[in-house]
Amino acid sequence: MLLQRLVEYAKQHTTTQPFHRRREFRWQLALYSSKRQPELVSLIAPDDQGRQRGRFELTPAVTRTSDVSPQMGADQIQYVLGWGDDSTKNSRVRQCHDEFVKLIDKWAHSGTASDHAARVVRDFYANGGVDSLESPEDPYSAKQNVLITVDEVPIIEQESLHRFWEREVEERKGTGHEGLCLVCGYHAPLAKTSPNQLARHLVPGADKELALISVNKRVFGYGLTDGLSHTPICLGCADLVTTALTYLLDSEHVVRLPQQDSAMAWWTLGEPDDDFLSAMSTRPNADSVTRLISRMHNGQLGAAGKRAEEFSGDRFCSVTLGGNSSRIVIRDWIDRPLEEAMTNLARWYADILVTSRWEAGTVPSGYWSLVIASGKWLPGTGNEPGRYADPTLARSQQRPGDRAPQRPVHIQRDLLNSCLRGSPVPTSVLHHVLGRVAADGHLDVPRAALLRLALRRHPSKEVHMSPGLNEELTDTQYVSGRIFAHLEQIQYHASDGQLNATFGDRFLSSAIGNPNPAILAGEKLATSWLAKLRRREDTKGKAYALEQKLSELRKLIETEHSTTGYLSPDQQAMFLLGYHHQKAHDMDQARKHKAEKDSGSESDTEN
Repeated sequence: MLLQRLVEYAKQHTTTQPFHRRREFRWQLALYSSKRQPELVSLIAPDDQGRQRGRFELTPAVTRTSDVSPQMGADQIQYVLGWGDDSTKNSRVRQCHDEFVKLIDKWAHSGTASDHAARVVRDFYANGGVDSLESPEDPYSAKQNVLITVDEVPIIEQESLHRFWEREVEERKGTGHEGLCLVCGYHAPLAKTSPNQLARHLVPGADKELALISVNKRVFGYGLTDGLSHTPICLGCADLVTTALTYLLDSEHVVRLPQQDSAMAWWTLGEPDDDFLSAMSTRPNADSVTRLISRMHNGQLGAAGKRAEEFSGDRFCSVTLGGNSSRIVIRDWIDRPLEEAMTNLARWYADILVTSRWEAGTVPSGYWSLVIASGKWLPGTGNEPGRYADPTLARSQQRPGDRAPQRPVHIQRDLLNSCLRGSPVPTSVLHHVLGRVAADGHLDVPRAALLRLALRRHPSKEVHMSPGLNEELTDTQYVSGRIFAHLEQIQYHASDGQLNATFGDRFLSSAIGNPNPAILAGEKLATSWLAKLRRREDTKGKAYALEQKLSELRKLIETEHSTTGYLSPDQQAMFLLGYHHQKAHDMDQARKHKAEKDSGSESDTEN
């Protein structure tokens, strides 16, 4: 089914000629039908980022191993010109060039005598044209690609070349007979091996170019046979599979984050709406996420006015690929109704909503922010604010921690699986996030979102956890987190915000495992903090309110069976969420109080 879906996608969304690949060309062999001399021209030019790059073209290409196998109309210098370098053997270069010339001659005599470009290229080689070329001043290597043009038009654009190339590929990569293709269901020439492969930079962990389907050793094949004889796939479908994957893995419909073990490409059969497209991006639009969640709660996922049965033909597909040296690992494959995928996506965002200290209401976290929050937090230095380790930054912007972010290589895959399938979050994710919060002493919206997600999608039992403060929840660890945050609030008011290190900076890391010692120490310190507030006339009322709140929180714990000792991971997450929710609530109350105060001041001024 995966292959069928990829072929369907390629037929609908790509226009690439069969058995072509996009390659970079650093040289152009310019031939002319007039008496103008042939020349070798450099195609190197700075790109948008100032890097020196060649020209990219879709050209005829099939997979070649160690054997000499020329590509049609555009190939490496050792094939097109017969020039080697220090890393090549003269005999090998000579063989490559001879085979390339034979292929050009074969094209020119393949019933296309009227093809002017074919005759020009054939005559160039027949008349020893390579010997007349001047060696370029710029350094070159034998494996740099050369594009051949006739009167400034690449010969790869010739229709006769396309037809000839398809027949040539059938001879090289086909079994020599037709059969029933398992993908398209038609009788067609069958592939012996995959005609094209994926570029290694598209698949994390790959050391070389990869084929999705490959039986290149007898030990891997049915009945100890190599090739695809027991996996009948026609050459056209085999090529379209690679074309579709190449297109998807190099498009906006891919999730490929640095230092992860896989890349996920997704596509749809049918047209999804804008909210779904935005929510599927790694940095979604907050309004789109809000609408998607609202539509889920209202039972309105899907276009307005359409019944559920009308969505039966719309599908969501995704494939998650990783590399293991020269092999592709299919780590996940999803093919389900688009409406179901939209519902799972909406539930995912509903489960990671949390309140923020800096914004009113709940905040949806983007997928990229969740993954990056699983890595190391780098504290601010000087005028530079704190941030998470980010290996995607330019080297000039990186700090030492960026190169070792201590992020699990499978975190992207774990979260995507939970998101798209609606499945529990692996316990390893919760353990890792707790460890990072303890190591960094830092908890923010993305990390709180990960903790809430882990509890909401617990492997053995779902824990009800609201996005924001739940004053009716009397869970001991949750209330302990609230008390910890309140102690930090008391210290803040007592010092007028002039602190080098807060109570949380000093005790949060140790309190995660067992908050009781830190809370006992904080309550002793709170006695002096509150006394300081009482000594000032303008803060006596504040001192009373803070002390009253602390007393109310203590009573909540006294009504429950208090636990001592080291907390389980679930209890640690409850403690941290209680801490985060209380901090966010206090900040929200402060914003509202300031807004009311500013509003009152404006009214007095107007009067």
